[in-house]
Amino acid sequence: MSIRTEKISRAVQRDLAPILSRVCRRILPGELVTIVEVQATADLGLAKVYISILNSKDKEKSLYTIEFHNKEIRQGLAQIIGKRVRKIPELNFYLDTTIDHAERINSLLDNL
Repeated sequence: MSIRTEKISRAVQRDLAPILSRVCRRILPGELVTIVEVQATADLGLAKVYISILNSKDKEKSLYTIEFHNKEIRQGLAQIIGKRVRKIPELNFYLDTTIDHAERINSLLDNL
């Protein structure tokens, strides 16, 4: 990953977090959505956004709801970083399962 790609990824993560928080507070009340990592492609046309969802009964449904509001989220991002970058990347959201995996491992270790 080039330095420019890393800078764009960090900028997208930093600027997308408050937008996603604001939108998710409205569309997913009571759930906490955080951005774990953003990986932009080399051509900066696509950004993979890894999110963690807490207090959710069905994380896949919550992810689908966020994807449904992708256009609104991307427009908010464009208003913030539009003057710094030529091309606003498409956003693809993915669930980050590292927290769930760590909890599973901890519970297995506790049962030993």
